[in-house]
Amino acid sequence: MTTDSERVNRTDPSTVTDQADRILVSFRSPETDPDDDKRWWVADSEWLQESMTEATYLRYLRWAHAGPVSVGDEWDEFVNCGCASPQDVVLRVERVEGGTGIGGDTTIDVVSRKAVLEADDAGAM
Repeated sequence: MTTDSERVNRTDPSTVTDQADRILVSFRSPETDPDDDKRWWVADSEWLQESMTEATYLRYLRWAHAGPVSVGDEWDEFVNCGCASPQDVVLRVERVEGGTGIGGDTTIDVVSRKAVLEADDAGAM
């Protein structure tokens, strides 16, 4: 039997070899189809994205997901939206540049999944 404490990533980001220079991560609602932009909710909001681009949240992501990463990896996470109201989101790795893992020096860009789909349709990403 695996306990929650056994699933915790204990990798120190500074020890990751072949650190990616940059990764692009999208976010969406857990109830939303990742390939359908017709049913979007609050996860497309700018204030939620702002919370996920704060230095403390990005530092958390580097520690929680340090190590090898691949396009298409998804993580169930939550974002603190203030007033003790966390919002569940699914984070998805959209692009990995300059290495294969998340380390202490990896830049993490966060955008909505809807923005990724719209950019793909326009040929922009």
